[in-house]
Amino acid sequence: MHTQIDSWTQRTYAFICTWLLPLGFVVLLTGLAALPERSLYHKAFYALIAAPTLIALAFRPRICLALLRDPVTIALLMFSTWALISISWSDTERSFGTLFKRPLYILMLFAACALIALQANTRLAQSTLLAAVLMLPLTAYSLMMFMANATPGERLIGYGALDNPLLSSYVFGFFCAFWLALSMTLNPRHSGLALAAALLMGLALLATGSRTPLAATTLVCAWLIIACWSKRSVWLLLCSVLGALALVMLHPETLSERGLSYRPELWAQTLSMVAQQPWQGFGFGAHLAIFIADLNTSFSEPHNFALGVLYYTGIIGLALWLAMHGLALFQCWKHRSNYLFLVCGALLVYGIGAGLTEGGGILPRPKEHWLATWIPLALIAALSIRTRQAQGIQR
Repeated sequence: MHTQIDSWTQRTYAFICTWLLPLGFVVLLTGLAALPERSLYHKAFYALIAAPTLIALAFRPRICLALLRDPVTIALLMFSTWALISISWSDTERSFGTLFKRPLYILMLFAACALIALQANTRLAQSTLLAAVLMLPLTAYSLMMFMANATPGERLIGYGALDNPLLSSYVFGFFCAFWLALSMTLNPRHSGLALAAALLMGLALLATGSRTPLAATTLVCAWLIIACWSKRSVWLLLCSVLGALALVMLHPETLSERGLSYRPELWAQTLSMVAQQPWQGFGFGAHLAIFIADLNTSFSEPHNFALGVLYYTGIIGLALWLAMHGLALFQCWKHRSNYLFLVCGALLVYGIGAGLTEGGGILPRPKEHWLATWIPLALIAALSIRTRQAQGIQR
């Protein structure tokens, strides 16, 4: 009887890590562009990632030890703990239980990626590649319909649960960075296909009318040029310069049409508020309203990830946030001979660039911002855990 239970447990654990969690990861990456409603996207995350991850961890609790040895995951736990502590001085109207679930979802994402990497290490790369391939027809269809029906001044949003061109740019930008990184790391026979895919995603980025992704993509190119220094780096540098010149000459309004979009005013007001409680911040979930007189409206985000972290969790929280990203980038640089780390580094660099002028909330439920921060960090943590395990086995 005991043997039968062990056999059933092993089969269930293998099924979750080899099939169910990879499926959930594909849905997580593509669901916003494919599913009709955000509520379905959230339910898919709970059903295909959160719940199976908890079951798998119950079967293999030692995996928790592997997570606790990873520097990026440790930094996440420290940041999340500080954010939850800050609820005690926050003016939020949400319950502690509601806010507590936010970092728990992110931790389940980290654990899910680690489980996939440890049980079937190729599945994580395969799932990401499959999601990127599935996004190509979705993006091509969105672009064709947009070009056929768009009116002057209209911006591409896309289909599915996407409802804002700026937020859509997070999705298109994630996959643009992914294909760009692959074009620099694959053999020459396949790199051309990856570059064509990156061009398609880049066109979608331009169609959103958002300028932040352009800066973020520039940072990705800089990361790839430095980390993958070779003849391809020279070509990427030349193409980046020529692409920038072509954009300035053919469509200068893309960069200058909307000015600075009140970003300096948003940042200045946020910093003036932060000065009142610089070290501890105003607390996770605290009310934030930044009034712009010219628009006669208030914004609930400072449109900068770092400033959002600073407002809610203070200098202490920002230090943990920066440490988390710094440790992840260090892992990518340290293992840059492994193309998977180079690709994930590109995804994280894109997220950092996108967060310079957008966003501001911390520890959100699954949505577009996860593609800029938490998914790249989870991938890097999983790869680091897998690498340490492989090195331990070799020794």
